[in-house]
Amino acid sequence: MKNILLLISILLIGCTSPNTKKEKLAKDINNQSELRVKKIEENLVPIHFLKDNSNRISISKMMEKDSVPGVSIAFIENGDISWQKTYGYSNLQDSLPVTTKTLFNGASLSKPIAAMAALNLSENGFIGLNEDVNTYLKNWKIPQNKFTEEQKVTLKRLIGHTGGIINYVPQPYSLNENSPNLVQMLSGTKPSVDPPVSVIYVPGEKRKYSNPGYTIIQKMIEDVSDKNFESVIQELIFKPSEMYNSSFEQPLPQNLLKKTATGYSKDLKGYPYKLFPWKAAGGIWTTPTDLSKFTIALLEDYHSSKNNILSKKMADSVFQKKSERLGFGKLFSPEKQDLLFEHWGSSPGFTCYMVASLNKKQGVIIMTNSDNGTILLSYIARAVAQEYNWDFLQPTIFESFKLSVDEILTYVGKFSGGDKEMVFEIYNENLVVSDAKNNKSKLIPVGGKKFILKETNNLYEFLIDKNDKINYVRITNSDGYNNDYRKQ
Repeated sequence: MKNILLLISILLIGCTSPNTKKEKLAKDINNQSELRVKKIEENLVPIHFLKDNSNRISISKMMEKDSVPGVSIAFIENGDISWQKTYGYSNLQDSLPVTTKTLFNGASLSKPIAAMAALNLSENGFIGLNEDVNTYLKNWKIPQNKFTEEQKVTLKRLIGHTGGIINYVPQPYSLNENSPNLVQMLSGTKPSVDPPVSVIYVPGEKRKYSNPGYTIIQKMIEDVSDKNFESVIQELIFKPSEMYNSSFEQPLPQNLLKKTATGYSKDLKGYPYKLFPWKAAGGIWTTPTDLSKFTIALLEDYHSSKNNILSKKMADSVFQKKSERLGFGKLFSPEKQDLLFEHWGSSPGFTCYMVASLNKKQGVIIMTNSDNGTILLSYIARAVAQEYNWDFLQPTIFESFKLSVDEILTYVGKFSGGDKEMVFEIYNENLVVSDAKNNKSKLIPVGGKKFILKETNNLYEFLIDKNDKINYVRITNSDGYNNDYRKQ
């Protein structure tokens, strides 16, 4: 009897053990993700800082400091959404919290989606990637001028912002306004309030960001497919990526409209809901969840030849280590194996950022309902890059060293820029900078002609002319923005 009971016990253990192991593994992975998220939440760092003096800040504290009402984040890893976090409010007036289903205006994150749809159409023979786009445009064509005599505007050039197209930020329209159609926007005729689209330099000559260039892509997509833009995007992008909370419709359908966040100005004034008829350039309403699914689909096309959106060959072209853009900006170098692809977006009341590591199959999408979110986005992306050990987006960490008084003398002088003036002088054998009120701050040397202000992590870099004489000082703050001041 004892032997039978023992045998039954062994069989039962054998039957339940795999499930128990799977549950334990899932729990361990979940706990690890929670720990990593916690580290990211509490360890936002500036773009550069002095070693052991990073002035780390939490997401919640930075949201409070910069008056950012709401944030939504999704992180992807190996073909799945690994974790998601939301913070703050989608609507301050009604105290509605941000959730993973809250829609934000994605602004220029519309561009890579439109670009991938156009590349899909090109692969399927609808559009020649290197052909004159006027071949495909029907009831509006790009006006020809001296810049188009030898070189033509092509789809590849439009996607990569080398088409020579004028740039401006197109205006949104109120619900009660008569918004323009595509031809009216491109030709600059009423009710459009924007100028006509034109070629202002030789196509292919240089890269200049162009919103109207993507409105031309929108027109091409409609003209070659004989369908409206939304239908094509639904078929080629949203459906294969399983993006169920995204739309280019203007206005949004009611089921999505009720889930949108209110966009806020820097002083927390809410913007009214607006229409964005220039859809390919900036009209998408979406979530970090859906943009994660889009990113996953592209990574699968590149790594596994899934053909969700693009063929392996086209995905290779999109993510090749060249400065040429095919829908995304890219961060890469000869010394590093990896490549990051990215895109920023901003519209009245919204800022957003998507970035992914090609080799690690990881990425983060961050969206805020604030004009003031850009700095927060960069801080969060840096914290993610640090936590997951990405090759790029890492902060620069400086170490101090000693300079002699004679070496410091090289940097003494008065510098001015705009209506600001500052004086660099020696005090107690250190270089100090004085402002208009004679407040002195000690600068710490951290490299060739570089100093850092410990309290703010502002970087001071002295620039030389062709005669090796210092003629400017460039001050870069901890957010990465800089200003130059000329030596007097």
